[in-house]
Amino acid sequence: MVPETIVEKVLQSVDSRTVIDLTARLVRCNSVWDPKAGTGEAQVAALVAEWAREQGFDVAVDIVAPGRPNVIVRWTFGSDGPTLMFEGHTDVVTPGDRSAWRHDPFDAHVENGRMFGRGTNDTKGNLAAMLVAMTALKNAKVPLSGALVGGVLCDEEGMMSGVQDFIARGHADPVTAAVICEPQDGLICIAQKGALRARFTIRGRMSHGAMPLAGINPAPAIARILDGLAALEAEAVATHGKDPLLGWPSFTPTVIQAPARGTPQLNVVPGEAEILVDVRTTPDQDHAAIRAALADLALQTIDRANDHYRQIDRQLAIQRAGEIAVAVEFLSDRPCTHTAEGEPVVEAACWASRRIRQQPPELAGVPGATDGTFLWAMKGIPIVTMGAGDRYVPHQVDEWVDLDQLVETARIYALTGLHYLWPDDRG
Repeated sequence: MVPETIVEKVLQSVDSRTVIDLTARLVRCNSVWDPKAGTGEAQVAALVAEWAREQGFDVAVDIVAPGRPNVIVRWTFGSDGPTLMFEGHTDVVTPGDRSAWRHDPFDAHVENGRMFGRGTNDTKGNLAAMLVAMTALKNAKVPLSGALVGGVLCDEEGMMSGVQDFIARGHADPVTAAVICEPQDGLICIAQKGALRARFTIRGRMSHGAMPLAGINPAPAIARILDGLAALEAEAVATHGKDPLLGWPSFTPTVIQAPARGTPQLNVVPGEAEILVDVRTTPDQDHAAIRAALADLALQTIDRANDHYRQIDRQLAIQRAGEIAVAVEFLSDRPCTHTAEGEPVVEAACWASRRIRQQPPELAGVPGATDGTFLWAMKGIPIVTMGAGDRYVPHQVDEWVDLDQLVETARIYALTGLHYLWPDDRG
């Protein structure tokens, strides 16, 4: 058991003003990955690296791709002992139509105890909280063992190349547990949905909108794929039901483009279309079977769409050259994760939450996937996901975080690290 005097010493080292100020500085860096607009993670990564060096941490910067750096923040308490990683990402999603926001999405406006802006919730507020928590553990000078690693990673909102690069360079090798710092509204999440992303490409033949019989419109094939995805989701729901931590499985078409490239025009039948699909799975589902089902859907669509056009051609006594072609490509495949309740990092997080919030902690699951998926799947690292912010606010207009909860989260992170790195042989 950690003595109360030690607990208080660590808590006194958590600077609440710094949590808020650092969050605002991070939010004011537009880190949407948009090379055409000249924005990305480089500015916010440079800010984190400079700030962490000023606090006395060992800091390394790895270039994952041009303009996309990872920042690795380290502090070693002793040569022996576990290594706890705190992980937060630097990229944010687009704000969309900026005129729809009540406040500038990159201004970090504070109103009625909330900070508004893109990334306040997902996840720059929690990134600031984790850095301040790590600083508190270092500055409190309490007798801990092992080490802290802060993974400040790029591209979490995309293909998660940042965490994969972190693993490939060996940074994850000494890590014995990780806290994934994402908005979960005070819940301690020990499971995450799996994620399988796919792209359907439908090829027909371009023609004038007034002369559709001169072309082959991809639209009927699009309709059949969408119907097929809905059927696959209904089957998964009926077969696997609702997971107690993760909820329902889903097969969601997220992007439908026709034409797949170039500018759409009202009087042009597109020659090619594209559908992006985001499949989220629960532990009972077999990803290999899902991939096979999506591949089969592509084949069924070819048959049904071409049969549709053959019937029309017979009815109209014409014969079009060519056929509909459909291909499916798998973009990423990440498994579900589950960390046992008895893992030391889960026990540490529960202890810290109970100590700060003065109520029993609630275990839950993450409805999406995080960088922690790769740490768990590729390196077997036990993970918990927790942080400030309403878990349904990410990616919305007028994104916000409650500042009191954000400071509370920094304190919970600090005590999680304290409990986890407190040597077992001490009273």
